[in-house]
Amino acid sequence: MKITPSVIAGMLFAVLLLVFVLRLWAKGGILPPHEFAYGTALRNSEAIPDRMDQFLSLEVMDLDEIQIQTFVGNRNAKNLTPFITYVSSQKNRDFEPLIAGLKNVDQLSNQKEKAIQFVRMLLPYKDLLRNESQHDEIIVFVYYGLKQPSNLSQAARLKVSGLVRQLDTAKQSAEFDSGECPTNYLVGNINIYPLALENTFWHSTVEFASQKDAPVLEIRFMGLKGVFRYLLDEMTRKTGDSFLHLDGESL
Repeated sequence: MKITPSVIAGMLFAVLLLVFVLRLWAKGGILPPHEFAYGTALRNSEAIPDRMDQFLSLEVMDLDEIQIQTFVGNRNAKNLTPFITYVSSQKNRDFEPLIAGLKNVDQLSNQKEKAIQFVRMLLPYKDLLRNESQHDEIIVFVYYGLKQPSNLSQAARLKVSGLVRQLDTAKQSAEFDSGECPTNYLVGNINIYPLALENTFWHSTVEFASQKDAPVLEIRFMGLKGVFRYLLDEMTRKTGDSFLHLDGESL
């Protein structure tokens, strides 16, 4: 390759861009430290919204960080509109009460309550909506985030800090213990698949100690190992449910 001024300029730009990306990454501005997916098999579908409520109500959660986002094909929105449009397009009169109910749920300003009521609304229609071959084309993400360490109770902060010190890097532990850490150390999401609400496809790759038709609650996290370990431990302590690795990294 002939080295010309334009080539040199392009190479310099690439180097500067790489440095910029690495700096942002180091500050928690772009890529998360990890990506985990864990799940627990529930006794029935009616338990899904209850477990979501328990998880999103853990004392370490920042309720202001909960946000619904709906993806239907290449359309997405921070509300339920794309899914309501999809259901309306099915031209099934049995869906008319569901559509009316979803429109009411979508008016809720409390994002945690909106997520829970959304799943409750789907339960009576889960068999009519079922289309497992296209389940991953329509997903409702319930994004969540934890409080900054300085806003945790002393007991919770000590527990999480100990796990972060044990499972994460010294730098990440120091940042957590400072009281204010990068926000992407603390965030994750719950995946809801309206066309396959029970999430039973995970049984084909994960050996749950339950029947093959047991619904699976899928919880994802993109932050520190110690933080996620704390969340799963708290859910096990409160519910007795055990969480198994689904995909991504493992703890």
